[in-house]
Amino acid sequence: MTAIDWQRTVLVLLPPDALERHLCSSVLDLLERHAFTPVRYDVLWHRPPNQDSWQERNISSVWEAYFYRQVDLVFDLGPTLALLVEDGQADVSPEPPHKRLRALKGASHPAEAAPGTIRRDFRAINVMLDIIHTSDSPEDSELEASVFFGPGLGRPLDGGQTELRELVALLEAGIPRETREYDDVRAGLRSKITAAVWNDLTAEARKLAPGLATDPRPGAGAELAALLPGGASHPLAELVSCEFLPDHPQVDLKRGAAQLAVYGLTLDRWEHAVLRTSMTFPPLRRDS
Repeated sequence: MTAIDWQRTVLVLLPPDALERHLCSSVLDLLERHAFTPVRYDVLWHRPPNQDSWQERNISSVWEAYFYRQVDLVFDLGPTLALLVEDGQADVSPEPPHKRLRALKGASHPAEAAPGTIRRDFRAINVMLDIIHTSDSPEDSELEASVFFGPGLGRPLDGGQTELRELVALLEAGIPRETREYDDVRAGLRSKITAAVWNDLTAEARKLAPGLATDPRPGAGAELAALLPGGASHPLAELVSCEFLPDHPQVDLKRGAAQLAVYGLTLDRWEHAVLRTSMTFPPLRRDS
């Protein structure tokens, strides 16, 4: 195998949320327009067994340990596409490849990412559901490649990009395209709860509830919960009133899922991942 020049080669991950949203092809197009060409690839169908060692710094100094376990929610959504991309402008650009690609992907918090970056233009959900990961340095790329590829460093793309693009098309064709952002997921949860208890609402509540269910204003959920039979004492009132944002009262989604089941309702994997991670990491809002 040809030796990897880590000064011009960057590890890139397109995680399950990118595949769920059918964004991989578009991200690959953008990378290639900026002269980043995939040279090796692999599909990770499960959480990497030595991921904890890679995330040791985040676990010990950046996030509280239980925050880190939310990474598992992301990997549980489906496969991850791991790539090594080579910078075709490495010899002429004043910026090194890792720095250039870091600028292209945008800030970790998508609301802080500048227009023209991947995370802003493709509307990443939050820090966890962030569409793309790239290594920050040649040393990080080499280390992370050993975590996500193993000793073989994936499959070479010596014959062009057709093979990779066909694989991405298969992966995306295998799942319905996910279009719901944070505000959509929260409104969807409130809407289906409202529909489930519709017959128990007063006539006045039925007039107000549909608008409140989709209202993005802070506090709209609490107003909706007050319309439920019994108000705040209703079994689903906590879920309805929850903002699912940091610095707001939190809910236990496992317990919430059990309460929803009594009414014949469920949280799908995407809803659970978006709501759970957004309680810790601020999401990009529809009006941003």
